[in-house]
Amino acid sequence: MIPIIEQGLLLSLAAMGVYISFRLIDLPDLTPDGSYVLGGAVAVVLLHSGHGWVFSTVIAVLAAGAAGAVVAFITTRFKINSLLASIMVMTGLYSLSIRVMNAPNLPVPKFDTGKIMNYEQIVGKTPLDDLLGDVPASFEASGLKAVKIPFTNLGDGHDLLIISAIVLASIVILSLFLKTEFGTMLRGYGRNRFAVKVLGVNPDLFAYVGLIMGNVFAGFSGALFSMYSGFADVNMGIGTVVVCLAAVILGEIVFGSRQPIYGAIFPIVGALLYQFLLTFAMKYGYRIGFKPSDMKLLTALFVVAVIAARRFKKSEVTV
Repeated sequence: MIPIIEQGLLLSLAAMGVYISFRLIDLPDLTPDGSYVLGGAVAVVLLHSGHGWVFSTVIAVLAAGAAGAVVAFITTRFKINSLLASIMVMTGLYSLSIRVMNAPNLPVPKFDTGKIMNYEQIVGKTPLDDLLGDVPASFEASGLKAVKIPFTNLGDGHDLLIISAIVLASIVILSLFLKTEFGTMLRGYGRNRFAVKVLGVNPDLFAYVGLIMGNVFAGFSGALFSMYSGFADVNMGIGTVVVCLAAVILGEIVFGSRQPIYGAIFPIVGALLYQFLLTFAMKYGYRIGFKPSDMKLLTALFVVAVIAARRFKKSEVTV
């Protein structure tokens, strides 16, 4: 149960990014498929370089945000539809992620060293240190440093506590931002671009901010998931946008017309529901011939079915 919630919460961060682009600013963006991978790739490579997980995550987030800025530049400068611009950038990010990792995939390093180490060097102490409480001076002088990541994957609730704190902090920061004057105009940009322009503000600014924010959340999710799973892979982002969109739609179904915290809660609840549905399908789907590889297809069909049902319901109300 705990791993399901952990994975659902990690997915919800990327879903928050998709919510911002698809719902908040109404600029469909497929870049998260690539920025999710880029975030993971940059984070793992920096861990290999001996940097801490916080620094690695920050740089990964900035790299993903830069991808969103490129999409915004293409969209606003060349007047190209955001969907088409994001497809071009997403395609380029596939090659860029391989270039960053210098391989299609890269595991999270356990230790930042290229030397063969004995037991004392690996654990950073000798068996007597537990009694004496000292760290061997030789280990500190050697410059060998274990790469620390926030996740243990022990299923004891430690990872869940950290991930929950990160997600909660993300919701609070996003909601506080959307309450500001600029955040209010950002939300207004998604509903009426012309109204924002009348206020004397360049609407292109909101396109930049919204698309950067959306990809920042995707890169953040990818970086954390890579550290959580123990690797970064160039294919791990395939279908991210569709899955996240499914999560957003599930959240909207649960809350209906209500929009608590400006709808920022939709991706969280939807991602958790999606993860539970995924687990249920993988556990019991074999009885009807379901295979794990069919999940992407079912997710796509689910999104199409929900959108079609909503359109049909709206048309009935109009008639």
